[in-house]
Amino acid sequence: MKLLVPALMSLAAISAVPALAQAPPNEPTKQEIAQAYRSKSGEGGTFIPGLRWERWRIKEIRGWKLHFKRISEKRSPGVITLKYQAVAKKNGSCAEYGITDTIVLPPPNPQMPPILVVEPNGVKACR
Repeated sequence: MKLLVPALMSLAAISAVPALAQAPPNEPTKQEIAQAYRSKSGEGGTFIPGLRWERWRIKEIRGWKLHFKRISEKRSPGVITLKYQAVAKKNGSCAEYGITDTIVLPPPNPQMPPILVVEPNGVKACR
């Protein structure tokens, strides 16, 4: 009987651990965000100097609504670096991503291919 009590207690402790852990919120993956970002259909016309808008074909991933916001644009000879913030919203949760898109201007440089980096910034409650 003395061996049975510690065995039952350790079994209860092992089975309680998964019950206490929260399931991940199943937010979009980095690959899905990169695919959605690449679905950009182009920039709209500029009627007001300095104001531009962009449209994306993919606006939702598995129920998560996507919003992209351009943070910065840096131009160097032969290279443009664009930084975006992507936010995926679903049921009061927000998953944030940082996107850095490095574009090589023509003529293409074979030593520097275009680079797209997506970094998740975590999930938090949104307003």
